[in-house]
Amino acid sequence: MANLQYLYDWFQDYVRAYYTDDTFVMDGVLLKEKHSQRVAASSVSLADYLQLADRQKTMAEVIGLFHDISRFRQITEHRTFVDAESFDHGDAGAEEIMKSRVLHEFSSEEQEIIVFAIINHNKMVIPPAGPEKLIFAQIIRDADKLDIFRVLPPIKADHAYSPKLIEQLKQGGVLSYTDVKTVADKRLIRLSWFYDIYFDWTLLRLVREGHLERQLAALPDDADCTVIKEILKRYIDSRLSRGN
Repeated sequence: MANLQYLYDWFQDYVRAYYTDDTFVMDGVLLKEKHSQRVAASSVSLADYLQLADRQKTMAEVIGLFHDISRFRQITEHRTFVDAESFDHGDAGAEEIMKSRVLHEFSSEEQEIIVFAIINHNKMVIPPAGPEKLIFAQIIRDADKLDIFRVLPPIKADHAYSPKLIEQLKQGGVLSYTDVKTVADKRLIRLSWFYDIYFDWTLLRLVREGHLERQLAALPDDADCTVIKEILKRYIDSRLSRGN
């Protein structure tokens, strides 16, 4: 694969410009700096699992490294990682990367794919696109979620769930943050992310590392949540029974 040291050097210089004595901001900057590096590594591992060509593995790594590039400005200027309270960090990140011209060694077609993946790594769904654009968007979404599950702290809240989200999750599928009404609802959002995992490679790691059981255990054993748990377990069992 290509030597990407110049991109890592650029990334480090970019991030260090946001280093600060403000503890709250600095904690956020360091969190996203380490997250970006881990996601880049997971993106390469996933691309390797998919038996992609070396150049494609390089592109997957670049997307992983830069997917959250606008998070540093977001936490510094807005003191939040909530897009609804600031800006869409996928769109803003793609704009920053293109303005920087750091991808000058990549072809225009490759740059278009990288930008597409960064823009859509945080969207509710990936818009229609060609197969190469789609696979890179899917890789970054999976690698991102894998690391998010690894670092997210438990949600400290009661079990006041919104009926709309409960009913939607009983049908299976991804939930939208726009429907979140309580802190507890964020537990349901996290559980729904398992329906938004594209590759069995990722799903298997989430299960083996205990993330599924931890998310399920956070829900009560009432009638609605029991249905949600059973449906999700059946879905994952059916995915992972295909030879993984």
